[in-house]
Amino acid sequence: MAEFFCKLCGKSEGEPRGWRLIFELEKPGTDIRNTIFVLDRWDEKRASDPHAASFCSTDCESKYLAVRHEQLVA
Repeated sequence: MAEFFCKLCGKSEGEPRGWRLIFELEKPGTDIRNTIFVLDRWDEKRASDPHAASFCSTDCESKYLAVRHEQLVA
């Protein structure tokens, strides 16, 4: 069984329940990032994707996205 870590707070979980996933994909040769959300549904196979980021709560997900948005706008 894989262990997953919250990208923001570092909490770890072997069998995440209620965790959230986002996928961050880059456009090669640019600074453009597209973010695709998979909301309210944990999928271990997708969570193992190298572009996936897992979050233990909506609070951690929201804080992470707020920081990412600020970085992209700046």
